Amino acid sequence: MFLLLKQLLGIFLCLTAASNLVCAQDEVDVRLDTDWHEYLEVHTKWLEKRQQHIFLLAEHAKSELMFQKQKAMAERELLIYEHALQGYQGGQREVRLTGLKNEILIIAEKAKQANVRRDWSVKLANRGLISQKELEADDIAVERLQGQLQAKKDELNKEEEQSGSSTETELIAVCDKARVALLEIKTAGQRSKVMRLESLVQLQQEMNQLEKEFQQQQAGFGRLKELLQQQETGVAAEGNRAEIQKLQNDMQTSQQAEVTARTDCDKNMEQWKTRLNAAKSNRSQLLSHTVTGSPDLKVLEALVQSAKEKVNQSIQNESWANRVKKKGFITQVLYEKYSLALFEAQLNLSFQQQKLRVESGLLAEHHAELYKFDLENSQRILDLTETTYEQFKAYFEFVVERHRQEFDQRLAVLNVLNRQQTAP
Repeated sequence: MFLLLKQLLGIFLCLTAASNLVCAQDEVDVRLDTDWHEYLEVHTKWLEKRQQHIFLLAEHAKSELMFQKQKAMAERELLIYEHALQGYQGGQREVRLTGLKNEILIIAEKAKQANVRRDWSVKLANRGLISQKELEADDIAVERLQGQLQAKKDELNKEEEQSGSSTETELIAVCDKARVALLEIKTAGQRSKVMRLESLVQLQQEMNQLEKEFQQQQAGFGRLKELLQQQETGVAAEGNRAEIQKLQNDMQTSQQAEVTARTDCDKNMEQWKTRLNAAKSNRSQLLSHTVTGSPDLKVLEALVQSAKEKVNQSIQNESWANRVKKKGFITQVLYEKYSLALFEAQLNLSFQQQKLRVESGLLAEHHAELYKFDLENSQRILDLTETTYEQFKAYFEFVVERHRQEFDQRLAVLNVLNRQQTAP
């Protein structure tokens, strides 16, 4: 009886072991039919989120760079307009009034001489020495100069009567418009930045969640490989051939995508390298630039020097004309031309000297301030360009890496499927 029970117990244990072996094999088959699909799916989603996150980081850096450039242009434009307004309020209006007064004096003197010539032409016409047409030309010249004189007088009166000149009013309006434009750029830039940062935070959370899921899937897949490595007999399952073929096709697609991604990486990084080099070159040029004063100031100094030379030449001409007039070699009309030229040259010299005195300090200060602005902004642009360059480099390199990882993961699954064995 005891022997019979012992035999029955042995049979039961053998059946139980066989049943457990079959169940274990069935578990492997089930996991191979389901888990590895989810494993690859989660891995792909995780890589997609990582790629989106890195791309958004690169786009964020690019947007910051574009925003800074746009803001800097608006700030520089406002600075130039403010300099123009400060200069005008700091004495340039008086220079303009002096210029108008000088023009009135010169036109008045020309009109006076034109009247003298016309009166002389009337006498000549009465004697039949000149034609009526020549007399009409002198009349037209007098009318034209009188019209110019009145127009300049009206312009001067308008400037003097206004509490602020039309030029000043226009400059104030332009400055206000530039300030509004700058504020709009800053507001839009800040709003865009907040939205990008919110998207980055959301993507980071989704990416972290997918990373946890993938790690869990990876752990289960690792245990599955270890289990399959312990099996000793059998051949590849017939049911896995379709899956194996699909994986091989996907691996080939990943390899082709990796090659394409490398080409895109090289092409795009070459473009960003060019932009980075341009930013470095601009910075270097500004650093090597020697501040020697405002170019506009040099122009004013040249105008003063030219006006002095004109006065000296006019003095010599007028002196010669005065000597020969006394000897009766030239008429009074011709002499007055030289006299007028000297008068005009002296007024112009006085005007240019006044303009130089008023603007010399302003222009030098404004030029130095503008140079400082450009220098500081060039460093800011260079830093942002370098950051953007590195971010896009990381993105394009990750795209290449993503396809390589997808290939490796599918290769790992393919090896598992090739190792799957069925019971004899």
